[in-house]
Amino acid sequence: MASFDLNAINTALSEPTRTVSGVDFSGKSLKLDTEKDAQPIVDAINSCPDLQYLTLTGNTLGVAAAKAIAKALEHHPELKVARFSDMFTGRMKTEIPPALSALGDGMIAAGARLSLLDLSDNAFGPIGVEGLARLLQSEVCGQLQELRLNNNGLGITGGRLLAKALSANPRRLKVFIAGRNRLENDGATALAKVFQEMGTLEEVAMPQNGIYHVGISSLSDAFKKNPGLRSLNLNDNTIGGKGAQAIADALPRLKNLKSINFGDCLLKSKGAKALARAFKDNSVRLESLDLSHNEIGREACMEIVDAITSPSDAQAQGTKVVLAGNSLGGTANKKTMRDKLGETAVLSDGEGSDGDEYVTDSEEESSGDESERSEDSATEDAQHLDTSADFVKDVIALDNSGVEEIETDVGRFLKEPTSLNLDRLGPEAADVIDAHLQSIKEPADLIQAYVEATFCVSGLYQDNNTAAQISRKLYPILLSRAGQQHAAAWLLADTMLRGLGLIKSENKEYRPRWSLPGCYTALGSVIEEAYFPPALRDTLRFFIASKLPVLGEDTKQAVLRQRTLQQHNTQYA
Repeated sequence: MASFDLNAINTALSEPTRTVSGVDFSGKSLKLDTEKDAQPIVDAINSCPDLQYLTLTGNTLGVAAAKAIAKALEHHPELKVARFSDMFTGRMKTEIPPALSALGDGMIAAGARLSLLDLSDNAFGPIGVEGLARLLQSEVCGQLQELRLNNNGLGITGGRLLAKALSANPRRLKVFIAGRNRLENDGATALAKVFQEMGTLEEVAMPQNGIYHVGISSLSDAFKKNPGLRSLNLNDNTIGGKGAQAIADALPRLKNLKSINFGDCLLKSKGAKALARAFKDNSVRLESLDLSHNEIGREACMEIVDAITSPSDAQAQGTKVVLAGNSLGGTANKKTMRDKLGETAVLSDGEGSDGDEYVTDSEEESSGDESERSEDSATEDAQHLDTSADFVKDVIALDNSGVEEIETDVGRFLKEPTSLNLDRLGPEAADVIDAHLQSIKEPADLIQAYVEATFCVSGLYQDNNTAAQISRKLYPILLSRAGQQHAAAWLLADTMLRGLGLIKSENKEYRPRWSLPGCYTALGSVIEEAYFPPALRDTLRFFIASKLPVLGEDTKQAVLRQRTLQQHNTQYA
């Protein structure tokens, strides 16, 4: 099932007697839930004596299937290319970390040395990086040249976790792709520190990440340490005047830079002029420059054109310049620009369109000032949350703002979950709580309310026999009510993980009202029941295994007493 793969071919070229081979299941739209479902892929891997690449793009992979594939990978140390993009469609995001972890463990066991890892278009968010951390820190990625993480929903937290994983052992990446991830200033700054240490980057693409001039400045400092940089794509971030000046300061050290994409970056005239000066002063010879839709005035646009075409030995016809969506002036101006730039220039969005007049010459000075003010104010949005603290604490608060706690016996118990308040609900407390919560309409609020109520009761598990019985009755009710809601699987897993202190809550104003040791004891008593979803069971066990060392001592001991909470073949400290 071999297919064209440039990286594998490059490897083969260095070994003339070696042919390119591998397994490619891309675009099959297979739904792989069980070990049996994964058998065709396992058989293909086992029958490939020289597995240089594995492509699973465009299928959907569950935990059990991932484990089966990982087992097959343990026998292939020759693996160089892993294309795992768009591989978890329809999966709850908490299924993805254990699946990724399993695949990584298979490659680690084999002693593989990857040159390319592609996990794009998998919306696993920050917790997905947890599943990747061990792999990224291992020697499997010791020779990694390309890391592609486009459209993963990393956010600031994911950016920081990724930077931490990459910095554990010095990496020498050539290609780093991480567009559409909302990294913002903090995530970009964390990665910039790692880039400084690398010094080997040739291509960086981080479009649509909400990065403002603070993050752009950090990245620019890192680019100075990567003189081999050839391609830079920061499209649809807010570079502005300050960010453009930071990049301009870096350009003298980037003699190999051939392609720049700063489209939709709010450069305005001030930013464009800063870049124009740098292009001209440093005789930059680009093959491609995209500054489209930046509210650049016609005077500044002309400065860009003059800067690009100014070197006496430069062949302007060889540089593709995109200035569409800016104020280029009238027909005469555009003709002058096209004469200088050549027919490859893109000066409007559509054929014959002259509707790109966004900024007038008289507005250029004021728009530059406004740009600075917008940059300064916008950075506050990127600093809205401090997610750099330890990822797990012994207790995690959940936001219960969607639950209306009226002053009834149930409301009183949910607010103060004591044995006395639980006793007031009587022997049918589980049904009473269920009746109280069913009036909540919003799915996310309803699931959160049932999880919190279950944990409030479970927290008393070790101190109150009645609480133990009620919690065991509440769990099937919780899972039943959650299962009736849209997108329930990931909402339920996410809420339970937060309530159990296994992932960090972004809301710092709330504090838990339940005891974690009791919650783990209660969970251990029901997790293997037939009504408990297997995917949720695997997800909880995975996070318990990975976070056990940082839980509080009482909580840790409660987990250790519940063997049902432990992953198979997992050793606990």
